[in-house]
Amino acid sequence: MAFIEKIFNPLSTFHHKRIYKYLCELDIEKIIDIGAHKGEFLEKMLKIEKVNTFYAFEPQKNIFNELSEKFSNNKKVTLFNYAMDEEIAKKKLKINRLSMTSSLAEINEKSLYLKFKNFLTRAKSNFEDEYEVQTNTVDKIFEGINLKKTLLKIDVEGFEINVLKGSQTKLKEIPFILLENQFGNHYKNYNFNEIIKLLSNQNFKICKKFIFPTMHYQDVLFKKI
Repeated sequence: MAFIEKIFNPLSTFHHKRIYKYLCELDIEKIIDIGAHKGEFLEKMLKIEKVNTFYAFEPQKNIFNELSEKFSNNKKVTLFNYAMDEEIAKKKLKINRLSMTSSLAEINEKSLYLKFKNFLTRAKSNFEDEYEVQTNTVDKIFEGINLKKTLLKIDVEGFEINVLKGSQTKLKEIPFILLENQFGNHYKNYNFNEIIKLLSNQNFKICKKFIFPTMHYQDVLFKKI
């Protein structure tokens, strides 16, 4: 697993650097990082001087511990050990050997991409563990908090639309959303066009796309019009 991460880490650094340069030009003061993992995105975005508040969400127990060790002393960062969703409940999180791809979404067992990923990671199945986590919603967590100059970043492996459905009230305030769009059929019931439609109804449009160097996914930036 360390071998795979050594390949992806420099590529992620390059990818996040491109996003960072673009975000530096936006009128934002807060960043909500849903699916923070080990803080790869967060670490880079902390360098944006005008952003003074960061909220980071990561549901995986051991990964959240690493995140806490890295950022708990940073006064700009508030950490949450929640899986974000459209409802407040207890749900089963599927843990992948490649931890950045763990998910609440229902996996498509026929996905050729996932079979190839399992081959690379020497995994016998699409997830090696499963445990219950607490879910929460953006609307509940940020009730009473002004998000008018906020970037909402969501990277939750096929569960993005659920997070958005739990953010309907706050989407009326939030001006920018950065979403991961995976190419392929990794997860059941995943359709990026449904996400576009949901956000269009909230007056968002796509303003920028950042394709990952391996070209298996892209981060899509939406702006409120």
